[in-house]
Formats: sequence, structure tokens, C-alpha cells
Amino acid sequence: MDEAMPFGRILFVVDDPHDPNDGFVERIRAEVAALGFVVVERTRVGPLEDDARRERAVAAIHILPSRRGVEVWMADETSGRSLLRQVIVDERTDGPDQGVVALQTAELLRTSLLSKPVKMQPEMPKQPDPSTKAIAVVPSARRFAETGLQAGLGTLYSPGGAAPALQVWLSLRQHWGKRLGLALDFSGPVRRASISGPEGTADLGAWLAGLEVFARFLPSESRWNLNAGVGASYVRITSDGYAVVPLQGVSSHVSTGAGYARIDAGWAHAGWYRLGFAALAGATFEHLTVRFADNDAGTWGWMLLAALLTAEVDWR
Repeated sequence: MDEAMPFGRILFVVDDPHDPNDGFVERIRAEVAALGFVVVERTRVGPLEDDARRERAVAAIHILPSRRGVEVWMADETSGRSLLRQVIVDERTDGPDQGVVALQTAELLRTSLLSKPVKMQPEMPKQPDPSTKAIAVVPSARRFAETGLQAGLGTLYSPGGAAPALQVWLSLRQHWGKRLGLALDFSGPVRRASISGPEGTADLGAWLAGLEVFARFLPSESRWNLNAGVGASYVRITSDGYAVVPLQGVSSHVSTGAGYARIDAGWAHAGWYRLGFAALAGATFEHLTVRFADNDAGTWGWMLLAALLTAEVDWR
């Protein structure tokens, strides 16, 4: 009888451990790790069960050469003997949904190792007959919608005489299907824009709250993302004047609407967060004019330009 193996250790057998673009491997690894298992990784040496025993793992996962699914081997929790060998595949003609395969793999491990033990099949010999493999075909249902929270920091500029403002952006993003999504965008100044003249200085700030529809141009399994969208927002522009003596400063504000277009790109360091860059261009329906002693010193509005560094956390 084999020596008992510690519970919770999963072996991930990979063909190329240095492939930075293997989103399929990353997605399955993230789903399995989210269940609380300790995931170890190595290249294949021999039969899947032998590699797992060398690593003292209770289960092993290997992506099929066709990349349409995975092979899963599982050991009995107490004895370490072979308990289950199963293949999870997606045979659709338009290509496998790798997200669903990852979810099915994690669900098999969860129900087999984390729930009350259920006799799945009689114990097989140490070297199981390959003909005993069970085939589970993944249903053709689409992936669950993804939700993400993106934070950005960068400049907001409006041509008209004012220096750029340092602006923070928050975006709650909901992906629907493989291509489209909806976002709620919020923004406020960290350091306001300013206009200066002989008569004094005026600080200008802009607060925005908008709704955006965007499209995703790269597959969700890719480490890279490229999105583009259009939206509409409410904008409140404020101005606080600080005049030299004997003049008196004046505060004013304008509430208006704006339309904008946005593009953002990023790279996923892990399956659940990504870093990137975003650019925005838009226009307001009204603008605010700054006056010093009845002289026009500058304006803020009409055109908006922004450039941001972003970080995004995703979940389902």
C-alpha cells in the first residue's frame, strides 16, 4: 500500500513552464488555488499518477495536447491509490470555452476532495487500465459574467489656459458574454487645475459620474486586454478665485453633461488583477469662464483629454 499523501496538494503538469502567454494554464491554476489547494507545478516525466506520487499530491491535472480540455487523476485520500481518472473536454466546432473547462475542473476537485467522500468508482489497480477513463463533455453554456473594479490615476486637461489637473478615476465594470460590457465611471480631482494672472489665481476642479458601454477585442483567456467604449456623464465644474488685495476672489460652478470615448489596455499579472493604461477624449455641453477684474483669463470645458495608469481587480 502506498504511503498516505497529505490532503490539499495538487500537481499541475505543464508542457512548457516558461510560456508567458498560456492563459489556459493560468485560468485553471487560479480556479484550483481559489478552492484553498496548494498548487505545485512541474513538467511531465512519466505517467500522470507517478508524477503526482513523486510530489505527494492527491490529484494531478494535465492539459490535453489538443488543448480542448484536461486530464485529471485523483488518489484515494487515505491510501494514495488511484481512485479516479477523468477527462474534461469541450468539443464545440468553434473552439473550446477555456473558462468553462477551468470551472468544471475546479468543481470536480471540490466535490471529490472537499465534500463528504462519495464512492465514485471501485478502487482500481495501482497502474489503471487506460480503457477505464471516463469522458465528461462540458456543456455549451457560456461563462458567467465577470465583474471588475478599476482604479486609475493621471492627468485631466481642458484646453483653455488652465494647467492639467491630477485626477483619480474609479470604474465598476461588468462584462457580458465574450465581447461587450457596461461600466459606471466616477472621477474627482486630487490636485485641481489652476489659472494665474496679475490679479490672482483660480483653482478649477471637475467631478464626473458617467455610464459607459465598451467592447473587448481580445479573448478573456489572454493575459492582455484591449477595450474601447463610449459613454455619457454628468460633470460639475467648480472655480475658486484667490485675488490680490484689494480685489476680491469669487467662486462659481457649472453643472453640465459630457460625452466621451475611452480606450484602455492592460496586462494580467495574475488571473484576478491587471495593470494597464487608459486614454479618454470627450466634450462638455457647457464650459466655465474664469475672469480676473472683468477680464477673461481662461476657460475650462468644451474639450476634455485624460491619460491614466490603471489597476483592475476582477471576480465572478
